[in-house]
Amino acid sequence: MAVVTDDQVATLRAQLAGQDEEHLRLLHQLDPKSANVGYTALVTGAFFEAVQRHFVKDGKPADDAEIIDFVTSVRLRLEEEEGKLDPNAAEIMIKIALGKLPGEARKNISGDVGHGTQILLLAGLIGDAELTSNELDNFLVQARFIADEIHS
Repeated sequence: MAVVTDDQVATLRAQLAGQDEEHLRLLHQLDPKSANVGYTALVTGAFFEAVQRHFVKDGKPADDAEIIDFVTSVRLRLEEEEGKLDPNAAEIMIKIALGKLPGEARKNISGDVGHGTQILLLAGLIGDAELTSNELDNFLVQARFIADEIHS
């Protein structure tokens, strides 16, 4: 059974494409109960896919220095909002997605902080990837597949 809806995919697409007003409009139209499961799963699937694409080269995960550099670059892009991204939580979330840490490593990261961290890092990962519209659509197909697999 699919947990992610087309509306949830459209909402995340608008956010990742930098369409802030459209993203907020779509976000407010989502059913809060199903979004709590589906949209959260979609963000997680997208985060895991983006981390794999960015940090795995020739089947090997990036070293810790590359992860730290990336987190620093995202924090700098956030400018006055850099406090929104906890660098320790960000590094842990990336390392979990790479399989360098077990899932239990996030036990001290609240659900809200973890979700917010994934969204901020995902925006940085997608920004760095400079995806075309078609590539973004294909990326979201894969993210949706991962999200549905996680919940099946």
